[in-house]
Amino acid sequence: MGVHWSTPAWMLPLLLIVAAGAVFWTLRAYDRTIPRPSSRLRRILGSLRSIVFILLVVAIAGPVVSLLRSDQVPAGLVVVIEDSGSMAIRDNHGPAGGVSTDPGSRWDGALDLAAELDSVFSRHEPPVELVFLRGNGLDPIREFRLDDPVIPPPTGHGTDLAGLLRHARDRMAGRSVRTMVLISDGQETRASIAGNRHAGTDGFPDGETIQGAAGAIGLGVVGVGDPQGTADRVIKDLRYPDTAYEGDEVLVEFSIDHRFATGSVGSSLVARLLGEEGVIAETTLPVTDRVVPVSLGFKPEGNGLKVYRLEVSALDNERYLDNNRASLAIDVRKERSRLLLLTGSPGWDVRFLAQAAESEERIQLEVVFPSAAGLVFADSLVTWVAPKDAAGWSGWDGVIISDWSGALAGVGWEPLLTAVEGGLGLLVIPGGASAGPQGPSAPASPLASLLPVRIPGWRWSGGPLFASVVSSQAGHPILEGLRESGPMMQGKGLKGLPPLERMVETGIRPGATVLLTGRRRDHDGIGADPALLVIDGVGEGRVAWFGGRNAWELAFWDLSHVNSNPANAGSSGSGSPGRRLLRNLLVWTSAGEENSGLVFTGRQTVFQEGERIKLAAQWRDMRGRPVADRKLSLQLRHTDVGSDSSRVRTFALSRRNGASGFAEVVLPPLPPGRYSVQLIGEGEPPVTGRVESLVVSGHSIESTQVRMDRRRLVQVAARGNGEFFMAGSVGAETQLIDGLLAQSWNGQVVAHRNRLDFWSGWPFLGLVVLLLGMEWFLRRRNGLL
Repeated sequence: MGVHWSTPAWMLPLLLIVAAGAVFWTLRAYDRTIPRPSSRLRRILGSLRSIVFILLVVAIAGPVVSLLRSDQVPAGLVVVIEDSGSMAIRDNHGPAGGVSTDPGSRWDGALDLAAELDSVFSRHEPPVELVFLRGNGLDPIREFRLDDPVIPPPTGHGTDLAGLLRHARDRMAGRSVRTMVLISDGQETRASIAGNRHAGTDGFPDGETIQGAAGAIGLGVVGVGDPQGTADRVIKDLRYPDTAYEGDEVLVEFSIDHRFATGSVGSSLVARLLGEEGVIAETTLPVTDRVVPVSLGFKPEGNGLKVYRLEVSALDNERYLDNNRASLAIDVRKERSRLLLLTGSPGWDVRFLAQAAESEERIQLEVVFPSAAGLVFADSLVTWVAPKDAAGWSGWDGVIISDWSGALAGVGWEPLLTAVEGGLGLLVIPGGASAGPQGPSAPASPLASLLPVRIPGWRWSGGPLFASVVSSQAGHPILEGLRESGPMMQGKGLKGLPPLERMVETGIRPGATVLLTGRRRDHDGIGADPALLVIDGVGEGRVAWFGGRNAWELAFWDLSHVNSNPANAGSSGSGSPGRRLLRNLLVWTSAGEENSGLVFTGRQTVFQEGERIKLAAQWRDMRGRPVADRKLSLQLRHTDVGSDSSRVRTFALSRRNGASGFAEVVLPPLPPGRYSVQLIGEGEPPVTGRVESLVVSGHSIESTQVRMDRRRLVQVAARGNGEFFMAGSVGAETQLIDGLLAQSWNGQVVAHRNRLDFWSGWPFLGLVVLLLGMEWFLRRRNGLL
């Protein structure tokens, strides 16, 4: 305990003189008071006033009482055990189908070593604080005790040793940690290693120790698992398409790697692909090298998400058969959307529409044009006969008419009208019919009645006319990628295109939507711009009208040479807004607005067991604009046979960017099986998305990590100025314990200082008020006021 003063030392004598003077003045004042109080009362009143003056002087001097208390904090030993799925592998069992000679897994061996350390240091003098942590460096680290009723087995997906060391250091921040022991098999996923290439391999530079509250922390690294490994056949570099169409040939390519093989690994191997109907593809290949490339081809049957199982025959003495299996899923879709392009006079419009269809894998375009034999298909020259009923037209998903004159003038359009009302898509372009100097020829009345525009005179509106997006419709799916501020257009968009020469003068039907207009250069703001692109719904179908004389005038120009980012240019049409517009029109004609509403974006359909599942979604309104002000959630159901499909788990999605409407959610690892996911949007009633499938395969990368990565663990120990020990080797455990016992385990002395400052705050003020109050009361009672 100590006392010090807040005021300088030279002021203390002065304060004593002030205090003495105040006491003398008080006693003298009460001695001359009239009427003169009794001597007893004078002593009491003088004492009260003097005490107050003395307290005030002492408060000015500011004495502070300090109490020092020292505690002995024991040194800490932290045991960090990796708990990824590979730690559950049993290294010492017999050949495939044989009897295990040692049923313990790597995790069991790590717990045995932890228990041995606990038994040694629980009796150590001076005392040692022993802490057990588990984690994989990707998920939050957890503390556990060896006497917990249940210690869950390792199930983590992926490993990051650098992250694991960082998590352990952060978890023990502020505690007196002397040494850290890491127990692991050294196997890391490629993603985790790549993520740490900026800070050395282990989160700290070469030769730098881990720092803790008590200074440098010692590091011991213990490797568990088989460092050599018997010959193991594993599937690697699996490649297959995520989507396919009915009737298409699907090719599954992969390699068979014979790891740890020192001699012959057999003369042949068998690879087979199995589906719901059994074996659908099989091949037998000779083993001529350590790595054998394999390819299996098949044609998927049916449509929807199809799950397949890939199996490779095992070696004679192979231990780890999980490496010989893999799961894959392919989204098998119906045959490509069929579009029929009818033209009375082939020209540049037809050519650029065909190019746009070729760049879109979802579309199969069939072109019909006139020849000497009549209307024929362009690819086969087989005669085309106009369907006589709506069912005939419905064989296609959409129809494009470019020039309804000439050879198409005699086509009866009444069945087409019925087909459009039933759900068919229709795109109409004047095309060659616009050859007249005054305007295009009027189509037949059934076709004219389908158009979303009213054209009383069929006259041209003179140009030049620049294509311009209607601001209120900038988010429509047809205009996707055409916004001037978009990342692909680099500020160009449709404004970078030359003007159209002519457009048809039109009026708009009630309910139709104008997406593009033709803006004159000298437009003075008086009157509306003529409509260039108009869409409307007809019954269950949809109709689009492009009123320019030639659609190819927009698609001809490629802006990739003015794009500041050449990587964005290419055959995809990112540098040509006109070609992108044609492609969007074809997709919309064939499928409508399937991407409006609640949709998943870039969704992966197959996940591995133990893997966290990250899903992203977007909510668009009917005009294609993102909905950012309403909440999104996801419902998950287990749909495997025998599972409780009525049990629904709901997860809230968090907004990644409010302006774009994107939201995302990370689901916890799920058991293997089939699941259904459905997006739910806030509303009354709630907005629901389509029910889609999700598959969790029983195959995990953790099951392929059958060998301890000794090189990696030695590297971790060296970078942390630590030492490596290999569990299972002779004397390794004893060497580790002896090395730990040889260290100094004296605890850290922590001083606690308590400061008592009575002269500031409410207690002191209350005492002064109490003394002055007593003085006032006595004076009033004795008539001295």
